[in-house]
Amino acid sequence: MDSPLLQHLKSRIQREGPISFRDFMDEALYHPEFGYYTSARNPLGRAGDYYTSSDLDPVFGKLLARKFQEMAATLGITEESFTILELGAGRGLLAREILQHARFRYCILERSSAMRDRQHETLSGLPIEWVSEMPESLTGCVFSNEFFDALPVHRVVRRNGVLREICVSAQFTEVEGDLQEPLVAPLAEGQLADICLDARRWVAQIGASLERGYHLAIDYGYQEREFYARPRGTLMCYWKHQAVEDPYIRIGEQDITAHVNFSDLMNAGAAAGLENVSFTTQMDFLIQQGILQEIEALVPATSADAIQRIMAIKKLILPDAMGQRFKVLIQRKTAFDTARIRQL
Repeated sequence: MDSPLLQHLKSRIQREGPISFRDFMDEALYHPEFGYYTSARNPLGRAGDYYTSSDLDPVFGKLLARKFQEMAATLGITEESFTILELGAGRGLLAREILQHARFRYCILERSSAMRDRQHETLSGLPIEWVSEMPESLTGCVFSNEFFDALPVHRVVRRNGVLREICVSAQFTEVEGDLQEPLVAPLAEGQLADICLDARRWVAQIGASLERGYHLAIDYGYQEREFYARPRGTLMCYWKHQAVEDPYIRIGEQDITAHVNFSDLMNAGAAAGLENVSFTTQMDFLIQQGILQEIEALVPATSADAIQRIMAIKKLILPDAMGQRFKVLIQRKTAFDTARIRQL
């Protein structure tokens, strides 16, 4: 018997005709009742389908708090006047760790009610504000960890010199159709790519929301040249910590993700008044924030907990773990940028 999500998808496709892969992925992940991220099932951690950096060790949040303190100092404001807006906060682990080390105003924008419930449990007693949309005139930092990779993507292929949209039939087979939205992609004949127009729109919203401050995005991905060097795109699914290539099995029960095109975020940011401050690997970013000193402080300890912590922390920076695969983009907006954009 089909699950409620499958019944919903089949009904929609029979009514509308084949839908874009982007819309299929959005339904599979974010349907209000039956989506992967919105259902009661917890996708994170040991019992879920994947880990994030915040699951490994609290030092990740500690070092981020240090970076946000640097940002506040650069802006010439106190911690209490510096607002962090986290996009898609998972279980709330990073927010908890960050607020143990600093007194920022902390907001979370989370579209999943199930995730919000988990965050309320983790963050009970902490001064967290949940918001439903991007605030206006924000001074501080809009921050995300593995947010952009979970946004739905358009799958496109170049066929006979023309870009075609990959669509999904009621039998969950792929068919090609006209582009759902205008886009340009440097694809060779027969090449496929996963293009996230939603990411561009989110960065535009971030630029409009910030009065003065920063955008910090941590995720796995590439810049444009490397992004488009993959002939079959970057789409991947995860189920019980195993990589799966087929997005049409276990619909609503497995994660669907695609690597981030950071060049897209940079270009969209520039159009929204955001200046690129730095783009580096997670390894280099965490080393700059003092992660090696954190490891050194644990070395004299001989307890099993200390040894386990050292091993977990190393995963954050080792090149063959998260260190090189994950990137950190920091963009900045000044009050001058805001005034200039309003005059346009």
